[in-house]
Amino acid sequence: MLSVLMVILLLILLVVLLVLFAAIDIIFEVKGSGTDIEHTVTVHWLLFSRLVSPTEDDEEDTPEEVKDAEMFVTEHVTKHFQKPKKEKKKKKTDMSFSEVVQAFRQLRSPVLRLLKGIIHAISISHAKANVAFGFSDPAYTGMACGYVHALEGYLRCHSENLIMQLEPDFVDSRLDLDMSGTVRVRLYRFIPVILLFIMNWEVLRFSWYFLIKKDSKKSSVNL
Repeated sequence: MLSVLMVILLLILLVVLLVLFAAIDIIFEVKGSGTDIEHTVTVHWLLFSRLVSPTEDDEEDTPEEVKDAEMFVTEHVTKHFQKPKKEKKKKKTDMSFSEVVQAFRQLRSPVLRLLKGIIHAISISHAKANVAFGFSDPAYTGMACGYVHALEGYLRCHSENLIMQLEPDFVDSRLDLDMSGTVRVRLYRFIPVILLFIMNWEVLRFSWYFLIKKDSKKSSVNL
């Protein structure tokens, strides 16, 4: 009995080690504009391969009868629940804009360290990205352009196999993407990065403040 238990524990340990240390290759392709963006992601791990994101071929294989049935059910369910939804008042967001700005200033350093750790934990075999972006307010486009170019410079220093072309649009609000590539990850590299972020004093203080404020709002509503 004891030997069987030891064999099971060893097998579990072997699986955990394989999951943590075995290389995972992720092949991705993203194309589209605005909300009409198509993407495919294929994951290779050891001898296994899986398509995570559906492709157009999968959608075309669906019979027309099934599509009509799904549309019929969706329309009737929407009509049934439409009136109660209109009567409900919109819930206020938990965080105002000023609180979001304050949180960004407070968590900027640990979030940047987290992003740097994630980037170092990922090995880019090859990747290319053509991105055209713009917001309704040109000021937001300028701010995003500064951050994106800073990220581009950091990524170029980290990997020579990355090709990026960024095109800010200060006139129109749009988002055009054309990205593809292959990256390799090993899960054990993310463990110290995530632990350092979670145990950061600023992150713990903000999380504690946010939870207390959320509980206080719930108690005031119940009263």
